[in-house]
Amino acid sequence: MRLLPPISAFFAAFVVLAVSSGFSQDGGTEEERDWLEYYYQNPSPDRFVSEMKDWAEDGTLDNEYAKPALIAFLSQVIRNNRGEIADWYEALSGLSIEQKQVLHTAMLYSRISEADEIMQSIFGKRYDEQKLETRKILEMPLDKESTIDMLWGFFYATGSEHAVRRVVLSFRFLEAPERPDGVDVPEGYQPLYKALPVFASNSLIANAERHPRVKEILEGFLENDDSLIAPETNGVYDVLSEVDPDKYPPVDREGKSA
Repeated sequence: MRLLPPISAFFAAFVVLAVSSGFSQDGGTEEERDWLEYYYQNPSPDRFVSEMKDWAEDGTLDNEYAKPALIAFLSQVIRNNRGEIADWYEALSGLSIEQKQVLHTAMLYSRISEADEIMQSIFGKRYDEQKLETRKILEMPLDKESTIDMLWGFFYATGSEHAVRRVVLSFRFLEAPERPDGVDVPEGYQPLYKALPVFASNSLIANAERHPRVKEILEGFLENDDSLIAPETNGVYDVLSEVDPDKYPPVDREGKSA
């Protein structure tokens, strides 16, 4: 069995979503982009097959930059329409082997029995082994390439505040040491997790500017989430101050108005 690895080599939280960039580069319409990015606002699973075929034709399914968010997005559409996956899979039988990897990996992450049955019939025991090794999207390590993108793909499909909360969790890495005890870190090397708060902040700002729900979720965290620790509270506030500076005046970390 050849699935895409649970974590891909792409990590770009500076953009709203790599899939959207892929569409724009290939001349896709705003409506096409909206189906993915705003799916949670108006779910239309009946477009699953036609959108997948369009993505196969325009190269999106072959775009390494698009795959992490796309896989996570598709996994949740599949999960929430479990009775349709058998028909969808048959209708998409014409996809190339590489393109089917995206669908297969999304089916793996959907974690539903209907998808498992199809995958087991194709890959047998190898699929069961892969499933045991694969974490749920909301449990994936944050300091790995592509996790942030997958969390946004999850959000676009569901509107879930849990996905946004996982992104916010990245601010905890502000307190992580650059040279942990007992770890031989090469001179001049910065661990990926030290850049994670910046990536998370940029992705939260970009999405909060485009999605009122993201802004509302962040405001809810600030007001009601007692589990936030200081770096998370500061990070959320700073994101909101970028999006709505009148309501959230920028503040430096010494407590003075910026």
